[in-house]
Amino acid sequence: MAFEANALITSLAKQYIAEMWVYGVSYQVKYFEVSAGGHDPNDPTTALAADPSATTIPGTTLFGPEVIDSYEFETAQCPVFVCTIEQGEYTGELSSVGLIAEILSAGTGHPDPPVVGTQFLYALYNRPRVNLTSTDGPTIFRLHPFM
Repeated sequence: MAFEANALITSLAKQYIAEMWVYGVSYQVKYFEVSAGGHDPNDPTTALAADPSATTIPGTTLFGPEVIDSYEFETAQCPVFVCTIEQGEYTGELSSVGLIAEILSAGTGHPDPPVVGTQFLYALYNRPRVNLTSTDGPTIFRLHPFM
C-alpha cells in the first residue's frame, strides 16, 4: 500500500523556522511515528483535522520513532518524506503519521535557545483508519509538508 498525502506543519516547527531566520536555529526532519488517533472514533472512515498546535501525534504512539526511509524532491522547494512500514513491522490500527524533527543547532544570540538534540513534532497527517495485518506491507507514506 502506498499513500500520497499532505502533512500539516506544526506551529512549533514554524516558530523554529522564524528562529532560524533570526538566530540560526536549525533542525532536520529525521523520524516518523504512527498512532491510531487520527480518525473519528464514531466514524473510522473520517479523518480528524490535524491540529497545528499539537506537540504529539493524537493518541498513543504505536510504532516509532523510526528513521525516515528516504527523501525526494517534488520540486526544488517541496521535499517529500518517504516513510515505510515493512511487512510485519507493525500490525493494528493506524490513522495518524507524525514527522519528527531534531534540533541540530541552537544558533547564536538566542535569548532562550533550544537544546541541541531535542526532538519535536514537525508535521502531522491524519487519515481514515486502516488496519495493518502481518501480511500487509510494505506500507509507504509519501508525505508532503504544507503550511
